[in-house]
Amino acid sequence: MGQNPATEHRRSNKSPEIRTAPVEVWRSRFPWAVAGMTLRTPGVQRPNFGLFTRLPAVEAMEAWGALLDDVGARAAVHSRQVHADSVAVHGREERPGNGLSITGAGDGHVTDRTGVLLTVTVADCVPVFVLDPERRAIALLHAGWRGAAAGIVERGLSELKTTYGSAPRDCWLHLGTSICGSCYEVGPEVLHAFGLPPAPTVDLRRVLASKAESAGIPPGQVTMDADCTLCGQNRYFSHRGGDPGRQVAFLMVRDPA
Repeated sequence: MGQNPATEHRRSNKSPEIRTAPVEVWRSRFPWAVAGMTLRTPGVQRPNFGLFTRLPAVEAMEAWGALLDDVGARAAVHSRQVHADSVAVHGREERPGNGLSITGAGDGHVTDRTGVLLTVTVADCVPVFVLDPERRAIALLHAGWRGAAAGIVERGLSELKTTYGSAPRDCWLHLGTSICGSCYEVGPEVLHAFGLPPAPTVDLRRVLASKAESAGIPPGQVTMDADCTLCGQNRYFSHRGGDPGRQVAFLMVRDPA
């Protein structure tokens, strides 16, 4: 654990500009997967992916279209996130479709379909990437403290097992960029939810890593970024920093075509 995505892909000669950072620890190990997160344009609320914020919806749709082009996806799925444990399964029986599809309220997505980009938006919460290399099944989850306490990680792993037969011991899990343990000041209700002793802050990524390991993922298959959305507000949007903008975390099984 503790490795950072170091390589950024810059979109050129197109508008809006999309900058992304890959999940570097997976890139050479799992070349069949596309995993990463968008970066903000320093100093401004761009690119705007906020479908459920006060930012202009037209700009958001343009940004989503540019992101699909950038990563080579034919379709993307997204939902209105509610800080709970609901996870949508996007199965092979569905029509492939094109463009961006908005599902019902929920905080996670599971699929084994190629070319379909799973997405969650974050701006301090933790994007949780999960893949099963044996079955090439994937899950992407949005974990704030409420979702973590509700069991979003356990629910995602359960959906992978139920739908695709993915055992936790075969899965790899990565905790993406979020607010760090030094910056995440919380009240006693948060610490109580996780059975933690009194403290001014909590490291939500480490809480989620512990949950993943307790669910059966080997510790060596759990990794996490060290970057902080609040400390690194020039590169990332931070809700606590007052930003209405959002990062998009994304995960996809590459389309062989």
